[in-house]
Amino acid sequence: MNRTLFLLFLAFSIQLSAQDALTSNKSMTYHDLLEEYKNLDHQFDQAFLIPYGKDDCGETIHLFVISGTSVFQPQRLHELNKCILFINNGIHPGEPDGMDASLIFAKELLYKESNHKLLENVVVCIIPTYNIGGALNRNSYSRANQDGPEEYGFRGNARNLDLNRDFIKTDAANTKTLKQILLQWNPDVFVDTHVSDGADYQYTMTLVSSQHNKMSPPAGKYMHDVFTPALFQSMKSKKDEMSPYVECFTYESSPDSGIIGFLETPRFATGYTSLYNCFSFITETHMLKPFPERVKSTQRFLNSMMSICSEKKDEILATRKSAEEYDLKMEKYPFNWETDFSKYEELSFKGYESTHIKSKVTSGNRLKYYLDKPYVKTIPFYNEYKANDTIEIPKFFYVPQAWENIVRMLEANGVKSIRMNKDTSGTFTSLSISDFKTTDTPFEGHYLHFNTKTTTLQVQTEIKKGDYMINCNQKAIRIILETLIPSAVDSYFNWGFFDSILQQKEWFSSYVFEDIAEKLLSEDSKLKTDFEKWKAENPKEDEFNQLYYVYSHSKYFEESYRRYPVRLVY
Repeated sequence: MNRTLFLLFLAFSIQLSAQDALTSNKSMTYHDLLEEYKNLDHQFDQAFLIPYGKDDCGETIHLFVISGTSVFQPQRLHELNKCILFINNGIHPGEPDGMDASLIFAKELLYKESNHKLLENVVVCIIPTYNIGGALNRNSYSRANQDGPEEYGFRGNARNLDLNRDFIKTDAANTKTLKQILLQWNPDVFVDTHVSDGADYQYTMTLVSSQHNKMSPPAGKYMHDVFTPALFQSMKSKKDEMSPYVECFTYESSPDSGIIGFLETPRFATGYTSLYNCFSFITETHMLKPFPERVKSTQRFLNSMMSICSEKKDEILATRKSAEEYDLKMEKYPFNWETDFSKYEELSFKGYESTHIKSKVTSGNRLKYYLDKPYVKTIPFYNEYKANDTIEIPKFFYVPQAWENIVRMLEANGVKSIRMNKDTSGTFTSLSISDFKTTDTPFEGHYLHFNTKTTTLQVQTEIKKGDYMINCNQKAIRIILETLIPSAVDSYFNWGFFDSILQQKEWFSSYVFEDIAEKLLSEDSKLKTDFEKWKAENPKEDEFNQLYYVYSHSKYFEESYRRYPVRLVY
């Protein structure tokens, strides 16, 4: 068979395969999917299936790369000015649309010569299945509010972790592996494929673009003004109009009163990748649309993304470079973002009429959508965020070697550190944890802290030989700040990695300290005044707590209690 006939045969085969996949209510199993990618690796010089590290279940996570030049060295591809498009699938295997759609997308890129021109500008990286343990745990019922497929995987991985909450804390082997891949390939654009929960509406595809206010300003402006509108226009031209992801004010409310732009903090895949000034997106197909329709919509989106990455390659790469340069010149860093409800844009939204009616199951009311009553309404879209906190960026952080695990976690995120080769001392900025709240039940394996407040102290500190210095003037500056500033929402402190500083180690016997307290109060008039004022404001406090007030405000109280061990230098 000559080459032309062979290509025609392959094109016809892939067309039949795609048609079958797009009309079937069956999602491919993990092993069948991997076998398909292995076959593509064997057939095409432009394709390479690369084994990396492990899933928590022991299986190997693979990366499938399509490179028009047959170059598969990430650094070399960046030197060649290629745009790296990275597609992650199966982070929640119960939402399998992307796994099936990405295979069809990959086949069409390779088989159809008309698509090869796109590969001149763009290299495509695909994780066929990220949460393999969850994908192997197939069932038909865990996604009770989803229309197909007949079988699908489970949200939790082999350790029952939600991998889309693990990127900062990195408990899962999966996350360690994916971080290794992301650091090596340094993608310019990242897509994480999902299926939605929540409200009902007419759209098959909704989209989360990484929240533009929290991004580096050059990248955020380009995301909001250029990249995201181009994707919406491209999908509309394919007669598959999208909506921004539908985040309502409450879980059981309809979109009629408006929707809120989704905020993906660094625990999420796109919140994490955007810290590297990567343009990051989440596709959310609508759970109540049939599975074949959802797969087709995801495939259309990937085609749109590929075309835009090719067309705007130079803009994307230049903007990302500008964002990196901006970050290295920052003097202050805004963080802990919340919706600014004083600002919104008007969104033409295609929904369904709804109301609350008497429930036939519970004693209350239920939300009811009427699919025979579609509407087009203008609703507010609250997609502007404001920072609750801003800090002056330190020049350095010093991490004691006793907390080497923190340094290793930072290094896994591409952060560079220097180990001190001699003892030194000086006055450094120290933070004390003045207040925090903690969840009542575990969240993804941790009792998560929140609403953390700190006070700033200037203290004489001994920096020991072997301690670590972290220079903030490096590419991973956003990772450094989001993890080492205790009050940041996804900091290492808030995830519980510094919890030992929250336990007091030394106490007192009341009968012994009574005499010491009396002497302290007689010698320190300010302490005595403060103590009397405190007693008047807290008349129900018992004798022990009264003594504890004096103890905790005296030289006898341990300095290390709630004292954050990381030091800052400005």
